[in-house]
Amino acid sequence: MVADKRNLVMVTVDSLRADHCGFVNAESDLTPAVDQLADEGLSFTQAIAPGPRTPSSVPVFFTGEFMTDDGSWTMADWQGRQARIGEHMRRFTHLSERLQCQGYETAAFTANPWTTRESSFDLGFDAFTEISADSPDVSAKHLSDSTLFKLADAGIESLPGDPFGWSSKKEWFSQWPGSFDLVEEAISELPEPFFLWVFILDSHQPYITPRRYREESAAWEMYYAILRYWQGETTEEELPERARELIGGAYRDEVRSVDAFVKYIHEATRDRDPVTVFTSDHGEAIGEHGNFGHEQTLFEENLRVPLFVHGLDASAAVDEQLPLREVPELLVDLAETGEFDPQNHTQRFVISKTENNRTRSVRTPRWKFISDVETGTEQLYELGADPGETTDVRAEYAEVGSLLAGLLDRHETTQAEKATIEEATSDLLATEGSL
Repeated sequence: MVADKRNLVMVTVDSLRADHCGFVNAESDLTPAVDQLADEGLSFTQAIAPGPRTPSSVPVFFTGEFMTDDGSWTMADWQGRQARIGEHMRRFTHLSERLQCQGYETAAFTANPWTTRESSFDLGFDAFTEISADSPDVSAKHLSDSTLFKLADAGIESLPGDPFGWSSKKEWFSQWPGSFDLVEEAISELPEPFFLWVFILDSHQPYITPRRYREESAAWEMYYAILRYWQGETTEEELPERARELIGGAYRDEVRSVDAFVKYIHEATRDRDPVTVFTSDHGEAIGEHGNFGHEQTLFEENLRVPLFVHGLDASAAVDEQLPLREVPELLVDLAETGEFDPQNHTQRFVISKTENNRTRSVRTPRWKFISDVETGTEQLYELGADPGETTDVRAEYAEVGSLLAGLLDRHETTQAEKATIEEATSDLLATEGSL
């Protein structure tokens, strides 16, 4: 073991809203295990994702850098989007590579289809396990331990062809209990010091929760909620209040399942005495602003996420803004010194972007400014007085809007300069290599 290096665990949960965790929102009782660990450690009540979806968030907080837009792909081009992520991950030395250079044994378990070998997320990991339908690492039985899922999978797989497109859809039904034995085995065998990343999909739609963690939804209500969710996602029809309630209940049951996972992984890693960083890649809309899930919008329900650091000799609630882009620096600090100063990572201005970079936002503790590049529209919200972002006050506070718009413009100028320098450097190295 490398002397004085703490074991590190990073748990990422897809689509977990901050306000559904009790340590952020005292009115929520869904996450007792999460809340206890947050209370024992350093918790961040204003952690902000760099984007509202996995492709616009995880590549950014793994590298600390936003992705550039080359115009050669479209949102409908799945492979093009994967290739763009892969290019970004290869361009920068990212989290796992940095920790590997620090002497860490690195291992990952990811259930998210965007964070795979195809998108170069395996770089820097000594062991990399994809929990997906076509994974070379696991069988379909590890997607879920649900009897219903296994029966459906066996039945549909026995049909000629792929009539429902099941082979590409079933990975979204991943549930952590199906693969937790693999995670436990890895934890027991990893040489020290180690960095373990586990990315679970459970609170991502469809909200199919194992029976033992459901408190609000009977089976028929859960599946009905899924169907109405998809209807709300694909039509402009206003869903009835009862459908919204069922969707919300199904999502809250998923949060309960996530909390059980946190309890289990804490117990599984306790003997290895790690520092654990827990967060979500982005939030989830449940009807707010007419949206369900995580569309290309930059409202609080999609950007504000839970984050805590457990296992240090410190406990406190930090209310300053922490951008997820600081996660690599935070973990490298922990690797190098075994501690970190939250004030070195909190920021007064936090920028977020959609995957296509069309919409950008800058957030302060009081204000949120959103700019749509294509339409030229701008919005300003006063978060303290209007946390639901229902009233645009751009006209009332024009000077604030102009200042924040200028900050976004300066950020984009800096990004463009960095991209130009990187391209020139790559050309130079290619030229030198040919000499």
